[in-house]
Amino acid sequence: MKKKLISVATLIFVGFSALAGGVITNTNQSAQFVRMASRSASLDDDAVYFNPAATAFFDDGFHISYGHQICMQKRTTTDDFPTLNRNKYEGRIFVPAYPTLHTTWKKNNLAISFGFGPNGGGGSATYDNGLASFERAISLLPGSLTAGGIKTTAYKADISFEGGSILYGGQLGAAYSLLGGKLAASLGARFIYQRNTYQGSIKNIQINPDMSAINPTMGLDGSTFISAQQFFTAIGKTAQADAVADKEVDAVQTGFGVAPILGFDFKPIDKLNIGLKYEFKTNMELTNDTKKDDTGMFTDDSSFHKDIPAILSLGVGYNVSDKFHTQLSYTYYFDKQSNWEGREDLMDGNTMDIALGLEYDLLPILTLSTGYCRSISGSSPNFQSDMDYALSSNAVGFGGQFKFTQKLKVDFGFMFVSYDEDEKTSTDATSGISHTETFARNNKLFTVGLSYAF
Repeated sequence: MKKKLISVATLIFVGFSALAGGVITNTNQSAQFVRMASRSASLDDDAVYFNPAATAFFDDGFHISYGHQICMQKRTTTDDFPTLNRNKYEGRIFVPAYPTLHTTWKKNNLAISFGFGPNGGGGSATYDNGLASFERAISLLPGSLTAGGIKTTAYKADISFEGGSILYGGQLGAAYSLLGGKLAASLGARFIYQRNTYQGSIKNIQINPDMSAINPTMGLDGSTFISAQQFFTAIGKTAQADAVADKEVDAVQTGFGVAPILGFDFKPIDKLNIGLKYEFKTNMELTNDTKKDDTGMFTDDSSFHKDIPAILSLGVGYNVSDKFHTQLSYTYYFDKQSNWEGREDLMDGNTMDIALGLEYDLLPILTLSTGYCRSISGSSPNFQSDMDYALSSNAVGFGGQFKFTQKLKVDFGFMFVSYDEDEKTSTDATSGISHTETFARNNKLFTVGLSYAF
């Protein structure tokens, strides 16, 4: 029992999935993405991130674009484990300020660009009632005591968890146009700083044992609750008392990595643009800085790997008319080639995104847009846990852009991401009980952006 109660607090493996995109990577890297969903052939300011070679086709001068997003995510898991007090657990993430910045200096055939944004994570998830994986072992206490001759029918515990994850990404690159403005190539790098925070506790575990027939002097007849730690201490079960003692975690993990980025953009005709980008894998090693850890899972100064997968993206933009513009994007994440301390082997395949975006110039000052992105996760049932799961999704975005002048533009948009539910049936190692977990999630993103050219 002691080992199991400790293992439920293995918060080290908790993952806070991207607000939009792959298992780790956020793709909502501009206000234009939120309103259109497909940007891999972008010729606008956010090409710095989505299609860096295209910055060589910008007008000469300095270009700057800032996007501000408000992001909300709801994570829901259910578990039909029969001894749990509850079967539904919810975690919420609210990010009031999710900034993205893209800047480019262009002169003749050369462009130098810089971009910044949360490359992954971006918020803190709060689980007021913890998670089923924290509670399952505790829920077995009444049955275990009853089987041992001490009738017990109920338990209580105060379980909470809050964890945050942010991957700050700064990108620097250069692009050069060739063949009279038909072809451009780029070379750059993204610098990633990751910081994860974990604060969790399992406290005040209580049970209602009936000792009236065994030891009436204890005054326990099953009608009242008593601290489980005090009870096991009173009956001389020191190991069990230690297992149900209060446990807390307060730990921070940090790491740094660099990924080279290659890009190409081809404009064979005025109406057609093709963008290609390859981001190399970011080797990421995280190190624990632990203030308190009663679980033994956050050894201070220990390290582990959580790489950011390599990414290949291809975009095709086509202007159906002077007013009607389309973009098709395909993105492939090389998840299984990353080092996730063996969890990559639990992926059936790699993640991929397919997106279509549409824009229409309704007025000289106003462009309206919409887009759809289908993300197909390569995760297997064995990969999923209530602490870290990856799901396929459908994202729909819409919004627009005001062109106040040729130099000043304002973007606005909303995106809703609905995830496919997934299930996992497994057998609890301690009790041998088979149970089914269901995983669900949805995201909402609001954005406004400002772009200006000098």
